[in-house]
Amino acid sequence: MKNRVFFFIALMFSMSVNLFSQKSDHFFPATHEHFNYMGRVDFSDNQVARYDWPGVMVRFRFTGNELKLHFRGGERNYFDLMVDGERLKVLHAKGDTVAAIEVIEGNGPHVASFFKRTEGEMGETRFFGLELGKKGNLLPWEKEADRRIEFVGNSITCGYGAESESRHDDFDPRTENVGKSYATLVARALKADYHVVAHSGLGVVRNYGDSQKVSTQLATMPQRFGRALDMDDSVEWDFSQWQANAVVINLGTNDFSTEPHPDKVVFQRTYEELIQQIRLAYGMVPVFCVVGPLTDEPCHTYVKEVVQNYGLLYADENVYFIGIPPALLDADTDFGADAHPSYSGQQKMADHLIPVISTVMGW
Repeated sequence: MKNRVFFFIALMFSMSVNLFSQKSDHFFPATHEHFNYMGRVDFSDNQVARYDWPGVMVRFRFTGNELKLHFRGGERNYFDLMVDGERLKVLHAKGDTVAAIEVIEGNGPHVASFFKRTEGEMGETRFFGLELGKKGNLLPWEKEADRRIEFVGNSITCGYGAESESRHDDFDPRTENVGKSYATLVARALKADYHVVAHSGLGVVRNYGDSQKVSTQLATMPQRFGRALDMDDSVEWDFSQWQANAVVINLGTNDFSTEPHPDKVVFQRTYEELIQQIRLAYGMVPVFCVVGPLTDEPCHTYVKEVVQNYGLLYADENVYFIGIPPALLDADTDFGADAHPSYSGQQKMADHLIPVISTVMGW
């Protein structure tokens, strides 16, 4: 029987309040060893988990029938709170927040997750910790998945508009959900943990709508690959914390979205340099270079040539090209906000990728 759950959310509007001074003896700080984090997280700020990439998840097991999440949500962020496989609430709170959840039936152990649906541009999140009831306890997390995939991409990977019902809708952070993007769907199907390093509108060398062939005002995705936080270039990510078994790149759509297109040589050289960054970070893991479904030529040919030439130049046979044709998606049913793939479109993308990745990885 599914647990019956009641919620209330208390907002603390004073940002100067020392939250930790108000915690009970049953408070567990974000740095507690029993929390399991999926995604890039910075812990340099005194027992606080700081993050902004989409899909970052705090996972934990607990006993008892109530909990309180202490966090700062960020300006336009939305989160899924999952307990025992059921989404209990979509949370949104700009300031310092206590989300209190009372689980009426069952003392556990329960399995829970606090999942960031939205991307870094929607705001930075700070997770302070978890408070349990008097009879509750935080339990060790079970063994992590042996399979790990990192996804590097743009708005498609972020799940931009995935919960929108019309291609004519404008962007709304409430309908962005990386949990319904092809990245999450592929990872779940292959029973893998995953990181999402993605930001809407960004390209390999040219961001969406830029008047120049090479973007210089806003960092591109290859320039953000080494960051712990998408919107903060001051903290480098320590790749030793989490080693991917495979990397999926889906970039190029924004480079060729409007004129002027980047020069072929510049685009291909920078794409090759991104693969080299991945090699330095993760070694000789399989890299899947995906193009589509929102772009076609010349991006398909350019990326396919990168893959072919990379193999010849570096004797590297572990880089693969996967083209997703625009015709895969139904114009009437598979698009959400701003003509981005809806959940059904994202599922079709995942179904296109899963057999290729599964075969190469032996998963």
